[in-house]
Amino acid sequence: MARLDDRGVADILAIAFMFVMLVLAAVFMHTYSLRPLRAATDRQLELKSGHLYMTLELAWVEPYSVSFLRAATENLLIEQPTVPGPYLRSAMENAIEYFCPPGYAVAISLSHDNSSWELSWPEGVGLGVDAEKQFVRQGEARLTMAGGKNIAVPVTVRIFEITGA
Repeated sequence: MARLDDRGVADILAIAFMFVMLVLAAVFMHTYSLRPLRAATDRQLELKSGHLYMTLELAWVEPYSVSFLRAATENLLIEQPTVPGPYLRSAMENAIEYFCPPGYAVAISLSHDNSSWELSWPEGVGLGVDAEKQFVRQGEARLTMAGGKNIAVPVTVRIFEITGA
């Protein structure tokens, strides 16, 4: 007559197999339960980059009544821009600081021919070109020069995670 406390090798293997299946199922469920949360966060940051771009396009640098992107375009193309460069950078950094999510950085770049105008916030952070995950909004700023020449300047706004933060 077999006692209830006696366990064979088959019983121990069955218990070990169930334990391994339990651990694997928990890891699998945990991994896939966070996937929608990551997608929602990515979409939120994508919308934030578009919002920041539109803010820079439509909001004015006070007291000059010129939009941020137009002022940056003038600083890139014209020798005597409406908004002085240091004042523009300071005003733009204040606006970016307000809109930038914590733990992320913003990089703005404008380029035309062989010249470029770049701003990154916080200071010392690169333009995010080699960032693993970045949220980019591209557009163009137009400036009509003397003589009626219309120049389109490509604008790129990037939001990316600060590595090591």
